[in-house]
Amino acid sequence: MKEKRMVLVVCVFTAFAFLIELNMVNIALNEKYYQNAYNQQYREIVIDDGRGAITDINFNNITDTTTQLKTLVTVHDDDLQQVFNALTEKEKQKFYDNMKYNKRFVVDIENALKNRPIYTATKRYTDFNIAQHLIGYIDGDGNGVSGMEKVFDDELKDADKKKALELYLNGYGEILSVTESEKMADSSKVPTILALTIDNTIQRLCEGIAKEYIPNGSVLVMETKTGKIKAMVSTPFYSANNVAQALTQNNSPLLNKALQSYEPGSVIKPLWAAVLLENGYNPQKVYNCTGTAEINGHKYHCANDRAHGPVNMQQALTVSCNCYFIEAQKGDKAGIFSEIADELHFGENISLVRDYVTKAGYFPNYEELSDLGQLASVSFGQGKMLLTPVHVLAYMNIFANNGVYVQPQIAQGIYTAETKDLVTNLYSYSRQQVVSQSAAQQVKQMLKNVVEEGAMQRAKPNYLSAGGKTGTAQTGRYNENGSEILTAWFCGFYPYENPQYTICITMYNGGESTRTAAPIFKKICDSLYYLI
Repeated sequence: MKEKRMVLVVCVFTAFAFLIELNMVNIALNEKYYQNAYNQQYREIVIDDGRGAITDINFNNITDTTTQLKTLVTVHDDDLQQVFNALTEKEKQKFYDNMKYNKRFVVDIENALKNRPIYTATKRYTDFNIAQHLIGYIDGDGNGVSGMEKVFDDELKDADKKKALELYLNGYGEILSVTESEKMADSSKVPTILALTIDNTIQRLCEGIAKEYIPNGSVLVMETKTGKIKAMVSTPFYSANNVAQALTQNNSPLLNKALQSYEPGSVIKPLWAAVLLENGYNPQKVYNCTGTAEINGHKYHCANDRAHGPVNMQQALTVSCNCYFIEAQKGDKAGIFSEIADELHFGENISLVRDYVTKAGYFPNYEELSDLGQLASVSFGQGKMLLTPVHVLAYMNIFANNGVYVQPQIAQGIYTAETKDLVTNLYSYSRQQVVSQSAAQQVKQMLKNVVEEGAMQRAKPNYLSAGGKTGTAQTGRYNENGSEILTAWFCGFYPYENPQYTICITMYNGGESTRTAAPIFKKICDSLYYLI
C-alpha cells in the first residue's frame, strides 16, 4: 500500500514538473512569436542617406543642389503601370529587379502621380554638376569612390539628417501607415558640410569656356596670394549619375586632367630665365638664332626651324626661341636646375588636401642633367621632363608673387551646416621664397611683354594687362593621320599690376598653343575682369 502511494506521488510530481516545463516553453515561444510579430509590423526604407553636402568657399552647394521625387511601391499596388510609365529607362531596370526580390521599395520619378503619396529627397548630383572631376562620385552603397567624395568619405557619411519612411504593417505584410522621419544617425552631432576653395562663379565660367574650346584638357585658376584654387576644370565632362557610360567614351572622361603629367614645352622657359638672372646672366646679351643649335653632334631646332635672328632674353621669351635657351644654359647648370626643381616640387606629388595629390611628374636628376643633350632638351621643356598643370600653375605663380612659392590647396574646412561655424580647418598657408624678388619682377615684366607683343597678341585681355607664356610640347605620339600629338599650354597671371589670379590652360592634342591655348587665356581674363 505504501509502495502504491509512493508511485502515485512520484507520478503526480512528474506530471506537475512536465506541466511547468511545458508552460515555460510556451512562454518562451510566445515571446519569440511576439518579437517576430513586432518585427513584421515595422520596416524602414531610407530615401535620403544623410550624406553631408560639399560647397564652394562661399557655402554655395556644389552637391545636393536639387531634389528628387520618390514614391513607395508594393507588389500589390493596382497602378503599377502608371508608376512604370513615370520612370526613366535606368529606373525601369531597377523596377524590374525590385519586383523580383522585394515586396515594397521606393523608386525615383520625374513628375508627381495621381492618387499616390510623393516624397522628396535631396539628389546628390545633377547631370551637369559643376566640378564633377574634383567632387568625384559615390557607389550604389553610398561610399566615396573618387575625388573629394573618397578623400572625405568618413566625414561626409551621416553628416546630415537621414530621411526615411517608417512603415507599419499588419500580419499579412500590408501597409497600415507610413510616416516620414528625419534625424541624425548620431543624435549628439549637428549637420556639417565640406567647404572647398572653389568659387562656383569662376568654376562655371571656366567650365563654359572649356566646354566650347577644350575637348581634352584642363583649366586651373588659383588665387595668387593664398594658393586657393578657385576653379579646377577637366574635359571631357561626365555625369556621376551615369558613370558606366563614361567608361565607354574616348579621352578618359573620369580622369582629372589637371592632375596628370605632360611634357611642358616652352611654358617652362620663364623659370630658366629667372634661374639665369639669379646666377648673374646678362639679360641684354644678344644671341643670333639661325633656327638650329648643335650640341654633341645633335641638332636642336626652334619651332618650324624658324631663324629668329639677334635676340636678347626678353625677345627670346616673346618669340619663344629654343636655341637662345639652349645656348644660355651651356656649362655646368645641372646643379642650379636640380635645386630650383626640388624647391618647386617638380619630382613630387603635390598634395592639394590630405591624400588628394597630383601625379609626381618627372624631372631629370643631377647625373642625367650632366648630359649636355638632356640639359639642352630640358632648357626648352622637352627631354625627360613631365609636369602636371598644378606644378606649372604653382611655378608660374612665383612671378605674380614676388618670387614666393605658395602651396596650391583645394579645401577650406568642415563647417556646421546651419551656423557655418568651423569644425575642422583644412587650409594652411604655406610659402617659400624660391627666387629673389628682383629676378621675379624682371621676369614678370618680360611675361607682360610676351602677352602684349607675342603669340600674335591672341592672349592679350581686352581689359587690364596680364603676363604669361605659351608652350607647345612634343609628345612623341602620333594621330591616325601621322601628325604628332602636341600638348598646348598657356599659363599666366591677371591682372598684371596687382595679380589676383594665376591661370593654367592645358590642351592634350591641342595643336599650336599660340592659336589654341592663348585665346582661351584671354577669354578667361576678360571674364574675371568683372569679378575683380
